[in-house]
Amino acid sequence: MKTLPPNLLKPAISLFLFAFLISTTDTFGKSLEDYSNETNAHIQNQNWPALERLMRDGIQEYPDREWLHANLNYSLREQKKFEEAVIHARMMRSKWPDTERSATTLSRALTSAASDSYQEGKYEKCLKLAREALEVDGSESSYVWTGNALRKLARYKEAVEIQEEGVSKYPTNPWLKPNLATTYAAWGQEAEEAEQFADAAHRYRRAIGLGPDQEYIQFRLGRALRSNGEFQEAIEAFEEGQKRFPDSDQFVRAVGYTHLLRIRDRIKTDSNAKIDELASNALDAAKACRKFEDCYYLITAFGEAYTHTGNGDALRKAMKSMESRLSDPVPLWDFYGRQIYILHRRQGPVQATIKDEALSYRRKAMSTYESRHSQRSVVSGLALPLKSRFSVWAEFDGDYMTHTGFAKYCYDFSRVDDTGNYLRPGGKKLKADDYWMFGEPVYSMTSGTVSTVILDQPDNTGGSYGKQGNSVTVQLANGTFAFYTHFKQHSIKVKEGQKVTPGTLLGLAGNSGMSSEPHLHVCMYDKNWVSLPFRFKPVRVKRGDEVIETTEPLKQGWIVEGH
Repeated sequence: MKTLPPNLLKPAISLFLFAFLISTTDTFGKSLEDYSNETNAHIQNQNWPALERLMRDGIQEYPDREWLHANLNYSLREQKKFEEAVIHARMMRSKWPDTERSATTLSRALTSAASDSYQEGKYEKCLKLAREALEVDGSESSYVWTGNALRKLARYKEAVEIQEEGVSKYPTNPWLKPNLATTYAAWGQEAEEAEQFADAAHRYRRAIGLGPDQEYIQFRLGRALRSNGEFQEAIEAFEEGQKRFPDSDQFVRAVGYTHLLRIRDRIKTDSNAKIDELASNALDAAKACRKFEDCYYLITAFGEAYTHTGNGDALRKAMKSMESRLSDPVPLWDFYGRQIYILHRRQGPVQATIKDEALSYRRKAMSTYESRHSQRSVVSGLALPLKSRFSVWAEFDGDYMTHTGFAKYCYDFSRVDDTGNYLRPGGKKLKADDYWMFGEPVYSMTSGTVSTVILDQPDNTGGSYGKQGNSVTVQLANGTFAFYTHFKQHSIKVKEGQKVTPGTLLGLAGNSGMSSEPHLHVCMYDKNWVSLPFRFKPVRVKRGDEVIETTEPLKQGWIVEGH
């Protein structure tokens, strides 16, 4: 064997060692321990771009180290590079198809992308990604996003099945139960909108069992029960809402409104004794109130009940009981004065003592209100609501019950002929169309937006007396209201939300509601629904033998030439 001469051996060894060192540095530039330490540091500092660069370098050196791929995917997700993370995780799963780490990485990439799609409103895409994750490892997040996407797509039955399975599998997950409650609530709302109220109530109850701290679900349960005619159960649901959510005032009103609807429903079938019992229940509930607005529906409920049964003594006793409890009884005075009059009016002619009592309470209420609101302005320059000649049947603060109290500033108008007669030739007051006024066009006095329309109430005949009249309410830009009532059934031409201007045709005059003869009842109201004084543009009026032009308040018996 030949050997190198001594003078060449030493340089050759040096070259070999240099080449070895170079190759060692290229192949083992960083140890796995170095990568591990730097990885932990970047994660600690949440320096995700640096972590991504480090992991890509590491994968170049150690392509078969799964943990490097897992941390690369982690960095992509934290940088919201969701599409790239999913592509990478799928590749990783194909390389390590049987490891838990690759399954977890792919599932997290998929659910992160699903969450992002959900936030963007891309629910079909969210569902596709989440379902893939569900198949990969059935993680908690895969159940969360699959269920949420199905709910948003209104596929409630499927959503419930997935979320119920998730709750069973992961009972301590903080999101699955609340999300399932939300799904049951949405499913209940779907049933409620389809008027499947029993199904809606069942689903709302299931939602409450999962998430009892959701105020809106408790309220919807009561509403569904009420719509299903289960009034007592609805009252109990709303009362439970009062206990659970004492800072919410919607349950207080809902309890009262449910009492009112129950009484209105039972009036059709139950005996007077039973109606009086329901009125007593409403009164008992009202006694807990201190503000009239909180128990308005309850007071209306027992008021209507006692009016139906004709129990004036019970109504008077209830009023006295509430008067001593309310912090401000003024609205109660107005309500009672009106209600006690209606109660007796429906039984026949009202005795003078009853009328005086009613007027006394209503005028006391309005006097007190006006003294507290002395800066209320007069609404002036209004257009007349009629174009034909008409008679003023009732003036401001007259002796008619609908023109005193909070309704002090209201008029009643009825069309007349050249001689001042309100009956058509041959008319005998037996039919509504015996009157010139029946079918007369009624026009808006103001600009504004139609806020309320009632149009399906029948017209009274033969001097009969109804309840609710066909009416139009127009809200002005300043928050006040113009109110017109007693329209002919189905004659109203405007719709809620429609804009009107002075002269817009509202409908045809009729004889609906609290009207024994066809006429138009008009008022202006403030934001508290208390009537405001108002004036028309200059009008020509006939008072006796004298004809004048005026903008002053119109008086009963005057004949007004329409515009």
